[in-house]
Amino acid sequence: MRASLKRAARGVVDRPRHSLLVAAVAAISLAAGTTITSAAWTDDEWVHGAVGVGSPGDCTSNSLFTSQSWARQVSGSILDVGLDSIAGVEGLTVTNNGTTASPAPVTATPVPGTTDAFISKLPVTVLGGTVVEAGLGLGVPVGGIGSYTQWAQARKNGQSHGASGLVSDQSGATDVGGTANGAATAPRAASISLGNIVPGSLAGVTLDVGAVASSAALDGCVMTNGWPTLDTTPAVQRDYGIASLDLNAHVPAVGALSSQGTASVGPVLSQLNSLTETSRLATAVSDDISDIVEPLLGLTGGIHEISTSVTVSVPNASTVSSLMTESMTDRDGIVTVDLGRGTVMVDLATLTGSATGLNNMGPNHEVVLDAAMIATVTGKVTSLLEDWKTRVLEAFTLKTTTNMTLKLAGLDVATVAVNVGPSTLGQILDGTAPPPVVTSKVLGLDVGGAVKAVLGPVTAALTNGANAAVTDALNATIFNAGLPALGTSLQSLITPVINAVGSVLDAVSSHVAMNVNVRPDQPWPGTKPADVTAAAGEYKVSAVRVGLIDNAGLLSLSIGNSSAGPVALRVP
Repeated sequence: MRASLKRAARGVVDRPRHSLLVAAVAAISLAAGTTITSAAWTDDEWVHGAVGVGSPGDCTSNSLFTSQSWARQVSGSILDVGLDSIAGVEGLTVTNNGTTASPAPVTATPVPGTTDAFISKLPVTVLGGTVVEAGLGLGVPVGGIGSYTQWAQARKNGQSHGASGLVSDQSGATDVGGTANGAATAPRAASISLGNIVPGSLAGVTLDVGAVASSAALDGCVMTNGWPTLDTTPAVQRDYGIASLDLNAHVPAVGALSSQGTASVGPVLSQLNSLTETSRLATAVSDDISDIVEPLLGLTGGIHEISTSVTVSVPNASTVSSLMTESMTDRDGIVTVDLGRGTVMVDLATLTGSATGLNNMGPNHEVVLDAAMIATVTGKVTSLLEDWKTRVLEAFTLKTTTNMTLKLAGLDVATVAVNVGPSTLGQILDGTAPPPVVTSKVLGLDVGGAVKAVLGPVTAALTNGANAAVTDALNATIFNAGLPALGTSLQSLITPVINAVGSVLDAVSSHVAMNVNVRPDQPWPGTKPADVTAAAGEYKVSAVRVGLIDNAGLLSLSIGNSSAGPVALRVP
């Protein structure tokens, strides 16, 4: 048994986040001869048909023991209401008195073809209409089947087995990755509304727990002098899996960045379009370009006239507007900022876990949001928004084309073309735009070289000064008219977001304790919560526990629970 379960557990760790887990661990096949998906594992040692009383020398076929097993999808208390008080949430317990296996509740369904095993379904709607619903929402299991499976087996040969999680049918076969049921991603087991439990510092914050599963198996029999006896150090196998653990926060500053960012860029875009349509910007550019050239015309003693025409192209409004509602995720997949929803999501499993997320952790592993991890998150938020601000500014592209004709005695003697851009608005305003392209051409005969003599200095002056002329024109027509520099305006909206995210993470770290692979009989980091208990001889495991550090009554929730034992020799 140990070897087969260990092989199964190794199969879990190599899967990606959405099919990882529970893809293997929650996918428990509990009936002999059942065809299961590749995302399931089978504990073959526990799969048997009817068992008769065997010889005293057989540890698998005897009736010398009493045993117990337990499975429960969700347990604990929320908003000072114990889940034990809510009908339908009590889970499944199977006891065997050495003769008969009995389930509680009695409505549990026997597993066809599997001795002394039962299933009890937990509907996702079981919390509807209760006060607990404000703090906890159960997610829809695989394929929207509408219920979670709690499975337990207690045998008179000293073997017991409990399992809970997203099991889609009585065989225990499932595909948490979603491929067999049409889902694109792994389902969510629960959404804990921390904001409804601690409405002050955690307002708008939820903890979303992905698909979970756990399994506990126990063999309490050992051969002693050719006789089945109670093993004082029994063979125990416990497994758990958790697909994801995400912190979602509705951050008002993110919503403000979207709405006020739109308010900041909208007038810039409108004014650019308006100035283009009315030729005001073109006129300003023409005037500034002419101011560069006209002082040089007198050098020839003959060319005293210049005529200019300017065309300006401005950005597409839809391109800029779409950036105001963008959702962006860092390259590590840890942080997502959604401007349209006004939310920030932190993937705690990736941030605090290993290559397999929060799977394969040691007993009672604590999910810690320390100062370094909080700094990592705020750093990623900063990078995402700085990159976003750059892309907003880059979306405002501007191109000007100025065509000049130089005249002598009323005749056209040369043309000069000046192309500025296309460059971003930010580049033009901060002086980092590429140099303009200036071309000139002599028309007709240049008697005495007078025209050529002036084109050299004109071309050099325009190459050095045309960009600045366009900058001056923008400032004169838009930014000096009361509208602040766009980059500064956006930065003033970004800084509050970064501060707000840090405050949310600090509050979660101060108020909320999170542990995975919870085993009450194993050492606990710090002070063990009062609800983390197990009876003597009971080997329990919970996939994840979430609780308030200072008020377990408001929140102490364990998800994906199972246990095996105690097992004892039957009293004749």
